[in-house]
Amino acid sequence: AISSGAPMVKPAARVLVYTRVRPQTSKEAREGLVVSVDAAESAILLSDKQDREAHVFKCDGVFAPNTPQEAIFEAVGQPVLDATLEGYNGCVLAYGQTGSGKTHTLLNPGDTVADSGLVPRIAAALFFRVGQDLASVVTVRVSFLQIYNEQIDDLLKPAGQSTNLRLRTAPSGAVEVDGATSVRVSSPAALMQLFNNGRRNLVYAETRMNKTSSRSHAVFQLTIEKRVRLLGGDGAADAEGAEGVDAKVVTGKLTIADLAGSERVKRSGADADLSGVRFKEAVNINTSLLGLGSVMKALGERQKFVPYKDSKLTTLLADSLGGNCRTALVVCVSPALADHSETGGALEFGARAMKVAVHAHVNEGTVRLDAQRIADDLSEALRMRAEGHGGRLFELQEQLKGAEARMAALNAEREANSVLLLEAEARISDAPALAEAEREAHEAEKARLLLLMREREGALASATDALSAERGTLA
Repeated sequence: AISSGAPMVKPAARVLVYTRVRPQTSKEAREGLVVSVDAAESAILLSDKQDREAHVFKCDGVFAPNTPQEAIFEAVGQPVLDATLEGYNGCVLAYGQTGSGKTHTLLNPGDTVADSGLVPRIAAALFFRVGQDLASVVTVRVSFLQIYNEQIDDLLKPAGQSTNLRLRTAPSGAVEVDGATSVRVSSPAALMQLFNNGRRNLVYAETRMNKTSSRSHAVFQLTIEKRVRLLGGDGAADAEGAEGVDAKVVTGKLTIADLAGSERVKRSGADADLSGVRFKEAVNINTSLLGLGSVMKALGERQKFVPYKDSKLTTLLADSLGGNCRTALVVCVSPALADHSETGGALEFGARAMKVAVHAHVNEGTVRLDAQRIADDLSEALRMRAEGHGGRLFELQEQLKGAEARMAALNAEREANSVLLLEAEARISDAPALAEAEREAHEAEKARLLLLMREREGALASATDALSAERGTLA
């Protein structure tokens, strides 16, 4: 087997790549299939047209044609959502030829829950997590854009009212779309309503290869800001004046990019469109995808110059492609013999992406909260308590305060014990010197007593001699 090569970067620090194989049609099954899945090895085997040795493309995960949408979300979407809630930027891109299942994977609203793609599942999971995290204030804002014929349109505004928006570089260095709508939402229903409204403004068209071919790149973005909810004594009293209090905030941006599919104009019929619209669309799609491939190649090879500005797509996604972002790429492929060339190209793109390093970090900052915003925090907490949702929050707050008090007492006791320990160590270290001084004093006293004893013995001898002499005289 011929391998695409091992990734050059550790998984935690690079773009994660997954491959999804769409189901085959009965016609494709009759004509022959060129793709097989080795789930145990996370590999795709692409057979050669002449039945020669197969090419093996390894990645971080593979999804067979019968893989349910839920499994895609759990493997790809959930980890990126989790990272975004922690304050990282996250991105999921879908890449592949037209008709390979990219839109179904990411944007499908689903007639049934089982058919729902990544965006509806992220909406449900996001607000479930927000509802469980009662100790935090979380705000979610939605933007929805498309890049159509190298111009950026705002899909959340009525068609034609916000087109050809410009890109600009923010003071932070991130690329932003000037004038793009950003709408705050507080429920999955509100998020999905905006999403569905935006989808209706996306440009689709029927081609020979796909009845509902995306003619633009769709970029759906969620900006999630999270900070600690201030309750009671959390510095709220200091905010009664005009100054307010500072609170730590983390901000993550989650980008879902459904890239328009590459296509050969003769196969898709774009060259036969007399109006020239389909042909122009195909040229712009293929050109922007070629630019994306050049960027991935430059990043994978650690080239000094990366041609981000060659297209609006690569400029807009610059951070997601090797920057401050946790990025996952889903390569969607067809198993059909007729699509062998396009499938091989998509898998080669995935192999290059696995060599692209990312440098994600938590986006931290501070926000000044005035008395009104703190009052809003308390009001919301009281509302949750009245509804039966916040009682646990207040219980946890009391437990936390009790734990902090116990910790303070333990710290005070530890400091007192540290002082006693230092005193004991000082006494131990001074013991030899004290013992030596005491021994010297003892020796000195002994010497004094010996000297006194000798003096008294001498005096006694002298007195004895005198007494003997006197007795001799008397005799």
